[in-house]
Amino acid sequence: MKILVLNAGSSSLKFDLFDSEGERRLLRGSIDRVADMQTAFAAAYARIAPALAGETVGAVGHRFVTGGPLFTEPLLLTPGIAAQLEGISGMAPLHMPRNLAAYEAAAAKLPGVSQVAVFDTAFHSSMPPVASLYAIPQRFGQDYGIRKYGFHGISHRYVSSKYAELRGVPLAGLRLIACHLGNGCSAVAIRNGRSIDTSMGFTPLEGLIMGTRCGDIDAGALLHLIIRGAHDPVELEKVLNSQSGLLGLSGLSNDMRDLHKAAAEGHAGARLAIDSFCYRVRKYIGSYLAALNGADALLFTGGIGENDAAVRAQICEGLSALGIVLHPAANQTRKPEAFPIGSGPVDVWVIPTDEELLIARDTLACIAG
Repeated sequence: MKILVLNAGSSSLKFDLFDSEGERRLLRGSIDRVADMQTAFAAAYARIAPALAGETVGAVGHRFVTGGPLFTEPLLLTPGIAAQLEGISGMAPLHMPRNLAAYEAAAAKLPGVSQVAVFDTAFHSSMPPVASLYAIPQRFGQDYGIRKYGFHGISHRYVSSKYAELRGVPLAGLRLIACHLGNGCSAVAIRNGRSIDTSMGFTPLEGLIMGTRCGDIDAGALLHLIIRGAHDPVELEKVLNSQSGLLGLSGLSNDMRDLHKAAAEGHAGARLAIDSFCYRVRKYIGSYLAALNGADALLFTGGIGENDAAVRAQICEGLSALGIVLHPAANQTRKPEAFPIGSGPVDVWVIPTDEELLIARDTLACIAG
């Protein structure tokens, strides 16, 4: 049997096929600009079929952005579980409907095959109350599940364990700061392999500046707009998720590559967006150095984190007093595998993430258990 992993994004479907041990990748692909998930999955399966080599798909592992207050471990998906997840889809409106649609498409195409949900939020369920609870009446947490859940947990779990493996040291005992920087961005403080704090909150809106998401903002400013009728709440949610972040600051693009080009040509909005992005990441790194009482390593991953040397350099600029020093030549390197870009009191590494590999492992463990 083979393990199929589906990672449904807001407009894409990534698919990976693994061997029966869940360790060897047999095929990797993606479909962009997905309008209908049933059609996208049919196209993905047509590309997968030759690699099955006469075997069957034994299980399908799905990345789910959030399990909310309901789920903190991988579990077998059923129509009942899917209905519960649909009930919390508003916590991640760009992704959860797509995650559910990928499950429905796979279940329809592969009836009787085990479908497993692996949750991004699960890694952050270890956060202590001082980090996970908001300073509001606690009935909001009890009645509505309002608290910090965090996201990108699968990616953060992978890069932290990969760093320990590469260094040949136990994950237990390490203090790590991981930055997943892409169109969505988050930072996390990790102690002994467990998340103790993270930048994203109840939804993926909180924290760092992202491609089209605002990151940290005073809740009072939003209430001001709503109370005075300046913005409908539903429309405001769309603005914060889809028209803010790098796009909102620059007035130009949510793509860091476009912003670099425009900034070099003198576009003030592009320069502001880049500078604000790097400043916000630097602030979170500093706060997590305080939370951890120092760090053994700073890890960069995600599309920007893995590929944008200029952003990494700007983020780390001015952190030498805190033990973070980049080696300029090493930082300019581009490799498909992990590599160090700084050393000293705090190691600095670039580690390409592999969420799908962890999902395959978790899927196997779930159906075996």
